[in-house]
Amino acid sequence: MLALLATAALMGPCASETPPALQLTGIPSVAIPGKSYTATLDGDGAVVDSAGSDIGVKDATGRGWNAHYQFARGVTQAFSVGLSHAPFTVTASWTEPGPCLRTVTVPLPIERRILAVVNCKRGAEAPLTGLVLRCDGSKLRLRSLSWRAWNADATTGRGTLNGRPAKVTLSRPRECSELDGFIYTRATVTSGGRTLERVPIDCPLPPRS
Repeated sequence: MLALLATAALMGPCASETPPALQLTGIPSVAIPGKSYTATLDGDGAVVDSAGSDIGVKDATGRGWNAHYQFARGVTQAFSVGLSHAPFTVTASWTEPGPCLRTVTVPLPIERRILAVVNCKRGAEAPLTGLVLRCDGSKLRLRSLSWRAWNADATTGRGTLNGRPAKVTLSRPRECSELDGFIYTRATVTSGGRTLERVPIDCPLPPRS
């Protein structure tokens, strides 16, 4: 690995007017935070497979990760991005005959899309017909909901609980790979000016009782 890094440091970049031997595919034009994507190096151009390749993702602050492979053609790398420090960039690099180092960078803006867990299992955006909290046999079911500030760090829904007016605030969005996205992980239920319940929402989701 150190030898490969030293070789790359001595190698110049490939000429920009020469088309890349490979293409970085699988990158969406806009990414949904928490959703899984797969970056792939495709193409039939000439590469130096023995020099390996790299694929990395970084946020707007320059923080992120980089994965190194012992080959170049046909590399696949799964990735997801978070809610903070957008936009992101996906970068791939490999060696082409010459030799020269080819680097391709794709910008990756995000679209905030956070899910509520409904029916203890499924994810939905701004559910209007109902929201079920707790899956331990003592469920709370809120109905006829209308929402304010969905996809913010906290969102508030107004509806009914057991036929009475109630309000639920969802907060603390976290990544949930089981639902391939971000979910709100805390729910606070109030009615008549007092707090009735504070309910954690876990991932992976517990089985329904």
